[in-house]
Amino acid sequence: MKLIKKCVKCSSFTLKPTHCSESTISVHPAKFSIEDKYGEYRRKAKGFY
Repeated sequence: MKLIKKCVKCSSFTLKPTHCSESTISVHPAKFSIEDKYGEYRRKAKGFY
């Protein structure tokens, strides 16, 4: 299964790993887990604590 990716240069969506001679990033969020081992550290880094 291929996932949709977004070009960081022109903000268009594609299935290819590169677009506009730049790498693309995944637009899908990370998997959610109730037992988030690193959630506390992530919230501290973002300034929520």
